[in-house]
Amino acid sequence: MIKFENGEFLLQNTLFSRTLRLDADGIRSVSCRLGEKEFAVIDDAPEFSFNLNGISYAGYQPGAQKLKYAGYEILNGEYNSEILNVSFDLPEGQGQVVLVSVIYPDLPGCIRRIRFEAGEKELDLSQLIIETFNLAPREPVDLQPFREQGRIPALTQFTVTGSDDMLRFHDEEAQSGYFTGSAIPGPLRYVMAYPHWATGIRYGYSCSTPFFRKYIAPGESWTSAEIFLLLYNGNLSDCRGRNDFRELVRRNMPRLTSVAGPMYCTWIPFLKNINEELVSEIASAARETGFDILVLDDGWFINGKWQVDSEKFPRGLEAVSADVRSKGLKFGLWFNIGTDYGNLGSTPENNCLLPEGAMKKSGQHGVRCFASPHRELVAEKLKSLAEQYDLSYFKMDFSNIISPYGVLCTGCASHDHLYHKNGEDAMIEQYRSMYTLRENLKAAYPDLCLDYSFEVFGTEFPGIAGLQYSDIQHVSNLHVAPRFYDARKIREALYAFTAMLPPERVSGTLIELSGDGAIENLYTALAGNPLMAGDLRTLSSADRQAAKNIFDCFKKISKSGELTDMQLFEFPAAGDPARTPDGYFRWSRKSGQGMAAIFANKSGQSSVTVKFALPDDSPGTLRDMATLEPIGTFSAAELKSGVEISFEGAFARGFLLEK
Repeated sequence: MIKFENGEFLLQNTLFSRTLRLDADGIRSVSCRLGEKEFAVIDDAPEFSFNLNGISYAGYQPGAQKLKYAGYEILNGEYNSEILNVSFDLPEGQGQVVLVSVIYPDLPGCIRRIRFEAGEKELDLSQLIIETFNLAPREPVDLQPFREQGRIPALTQFTVTGSDDMLRFHDEEAQSGYFTGSAIPGPLRYVMAYPHWATGIRYGYSCSTPFFRKYIAPGESWTSAEIFLLLYNGNLSDCRGRNDFRELVRRNMPRLTSVAGPMYCTWIPFLKNINEELVSEIASAARETGFDILVLDDGWFINGKWQVDSEKFPRGLEAVSADVRSKGLKFGLWFNIGTDYGNLGSTPENNCLLPEGAMKKSGQHGVRCFASPHRELVAEKLKSLAEQYDLSYFKMDFSNIISPYGVLCTGCASHDHLYHKNGEDAMIEQYRSMYTLRENLKAAYPDLCLDYSFEVFGTEFPGIAGLQYSDIQHVSNLHVAPRFYDARKIREALYAFTAMLPPERVSGTLIELSGDGAIENLYTALAGNPLMAGDLRTLSSADRQAAKNIFDCFKKISKSGELTDMQLFEFPAAGDPARTPDGYFRWSRKSGQGMAAIFANKSGQSSVTVKFALPDDSPGTLRDMATLEPIGTFSAAELKSGVEISFEGAFARGFLLEK
């Protein structure tokens, strides 16, 4: 897939190719193709650049190249990928910079990252731009940008720091375009789209607030986060390109632990009002309903080294864990890793500092710096909890690096912490320490399912980086609240959260499995990795049996392969989203089997015609998930052209597609 001849590196498979030309002025892309379609490429601007020890460098600088080509190597990677490393020497023996490109045999795109290797002196790195895209199916003027995971039309020119990490550029007349993405975490992420400038669309690290700076010690190396590019053919509603992009991103995430499954969390409606008797009753109901994991949320400890609340749990959490596991459930635990909540006033030397030297606070709690020994203290505490209570899952919470609520300034201004020098390198080292914590826990407990919630990661919406750190990620506090949210609005959020991200890794909303809308809420949760709440004791016997059937079907179909790909059904719009049906189809790229759900909303419709974006041409059988009754067996042509499905008097209905 990768070869070098006549001064050009060719990254190519049967779907895609990108050509990098190497000459005396540097290296740059001169061609990008989707099949036989050549995308227009502007190749006179540098694709990567950086500032090192006060001097600016670029990968391509006609007449002024400061980087000397040192050689290349081609390596084999996971998923039959090939990796191209092109090395350049930095002047005066400072070390090397390595341009890394990755291509897979079955996806029409590639990945880039940059590695810096220090020589005998420390490297002071800033102003890092990793990738510049100057391409279009025809010309840049024909492209419409889309933000928010490629869903929302954007202005032709914009700059992003910290919010959008996935964009789409679409040419409607050409019925073609490309997706891009960045794995740079949080507000360190920088994107600039000014197509009429030579720099085009640039991806890199923040150049303003917060300022990115990385110190690389002598003899050490540091590798940037990934930048993703995937080309596609199709219209805006065609899900094939989105699913290919999901797969490109997924292959650069940790393997999904087998522990992940339908999860129940105690937070809604109980909040901190939990006790041993309540948890035991909920555990019994959770097992009868089909959950795999029970997560004990906040409220189990008191201040003072996170001591278990003996009034709520007089026999300790050992008894709770044993009871939960005796009922066939795995046991998970919520834990605060970002502040001194639960251990007030301890280790003040690890606190985040404001520029004036005061302690950074979140409400009444002191905020801890992850780029300090706090990361080891948290790691040891979590490992001791995992061992003591035989845990399968951690939900890690409380903001420390930044806050999704806009109540914390970024980073840490301390000059005395072990893993960062000052306020400029604090944030990159705080995120690195968060990943180090993950690796520390995984080394001790490989099957432990880790969830850095949206709050601890500090971002309002899920992103590539958050899912690289977590096995799954809790991404929202949305739940049914009659004055504010209903299930349809929560689905809109889940559809937005999973528009370009792997849905099996996104756990959203804590929507409740209770009340009149219990089954609709359950099908809503299944748009991602199901994380649910609610007083399960109040479920009717009919809803409990239906929920058990639905969960059993979901787990059965998932065993043939994780439900990685996704399609949103399109129905004739009524002008008001509340009066328009909606629905989705999730399936396994491995098996072609999947599950789907449809929702009537306030449309008043008794049936809808559902068209499946099938991955193959084999026939399939539809089965109702709640009743287990067969709907019928259909040819691929029938499934693709549309099958009429009745709501049968319900607000929501789900069904398996089995091959």
